[in-house]
Amino acid sequence: MGIELKSRKFSSHSGVKIKMVDIDPASFDNERVLFETRPRFTLSLGSTLLKLIILLLIIYFFTTVQAFVSRIQEFLIYYIQLPLVQGITYIMLLLIVVLFFWIIWDIVIWRSISYILTSHRVMIRRGIFRKRKIYMPYNMIQDIDVSQGLLERLFKAGDIEISGGHEHTQVVLEDIPNPNQVDNTINRLMQGEDIGYRKNKPKQSKGSIIEEYDKKFKL
Repeated sequence: MGIELKSRKFSSHSGVKIKMVDIDPASFDNERVLFETRPRFTLSLGSTLLKLIILLLIIYFFTTVQAFVSRIQEFLIYYIQLPLVQGITYIMLLLIVVLFFWIIWDIVIWRSISYILTSHRVMIRRGIFRKRKIYMPYNMIQDIDVSQGLLERLFKAGDIEISGGHEHTQVVLEDIPNPNQVDNTINRLMQGEDIGYRKNKPKQSKGSIIEEYDKKFKL
């Protein structure tokens, strides 16, 4: 089966650019999805959690900051007349709105990423307005590297780097939950196991009538 390969650059969290294999989905017949997941929420959205903390702090100290700025304005009113309270209020409201929609956008991006194992290949699906799929067929996989940092082990996640037969062809599943189990599943699929489906038992060949007679009546 001929498969047309295209190399695309992809930037990982570490800033290292890698190339991934993009394959026409029509190349596989009777393909079935066996496993699907997303990056670990707590790791993939670490910066989003920081934004959420800042947002909650601004809301919590909103009136306190207003009161503090009001005192400063009363002290400076004899020297300079500026609407400090009004200005600070507008700035904090703007920060609240920006952080809120920024957090929503991060969550939408996280939900747009899917890691999929099918009966024929490993697949990464991403994109909000423009969908993109990146593939690596099992028969092209040459090496699988699983890496976990201290924080990733704490949250039972890690990175799986899958290298193909062509030069610089890689697929990286970043912050994937339970990476060792996924690695084991990929290896089983590479060996031809049909994960999640009933296997067809091989038919036992029948022996000759004489052999069956000997087994039945052998003393």
